[in-house]
Amino acid sequence: MSLTGKTKAASYKDILQMNNSNSGVDVNTRSVVDGEGTESALQISTRQVYVKSADIDNTYAFSVRDKDNNILLNVDSNNDVVKAGAGQHIVNTNIKEFAMDSTEENPNVADTWYALTSTFNHHDAHEFPMGTGSTPATTFTIGAGANTYVKGYWYVPFNITIDSCNVWFGADTASGDVVKFSVMSYTVDTSNGSTSGDLSAGVENCVSPATITGAGREQIYHQQLTVSTADVEAGKIIMACVAQDDVNADLTVNMQLVYHLR
Repeated sequence: MSLTGKTKAASYKDILQMNNSNSGVDVNTRSVVDGEGTESALQISTRQVYVKSADIDNTYAFSVRDKDNNILLNVDSNNDVVKAGAGQHIVNTNIKEFAMDSTEENPNVADTWYALTSTFNHHDAHEFPMGTGSTPATTFTIGAGANTYVKGYWYVPFNITIDSCNVWFGADTASGDVVKFSVMSYTVDTSNGSTSGDLSAGVENCVSPATITGAGREQIYHQQLTVSTADVEAGKIIMACVAQDDVNADLTVNMQLVYHLR
């Protein structure tokens, strides 16, 4: 639209301005408004540019698109995330892996949760039972064996949101067992005293939607866990666990936890 030939009365509402007593843009950030004073989402000064909704948050607060209208970058102020790329992935997405190797000969007690390794060499001996309930234990006291238990700990340094959790596993014998998985987060004692490293206030974050009946070493099985509690606060310990109903087979497990910072 052109303003050519139009009077001020017929066009002033479409003219953008700073509403700054005819002083224009200066060091103070102000909203760009139209001729009748309605604020836009754009705020500018000689030093800064803001994009800030004048009324409510929305899922497309700031969007960069190509000529075909495909979104390349999107700021979602409604959910406080930034997404990029054709698939619109959250830009600070990360992946944490947990694992177990069949050479560890675990799980070696039926109906018992065992922690996967979160770091170090997965082939080292690692026996970390975490209870026999419907979920792994919600508290844990070390007592002895700290050198083994520390392999299962993943300390979370930032507030995160879990997006998904996928697991692959295989057995080492011809006869399999009924297998299930769980991801837990805990409050950890950081006092460096006699109870340091002990866990409490456990919460289940991801859970198997159903058990898997393994047929043994002839197949590799996959399962996408259900995210039941997505948010985990900074300073928590996350542990991934597996349990099976018998000891016919030792397992090799590869779990990927997808999360983003918040």
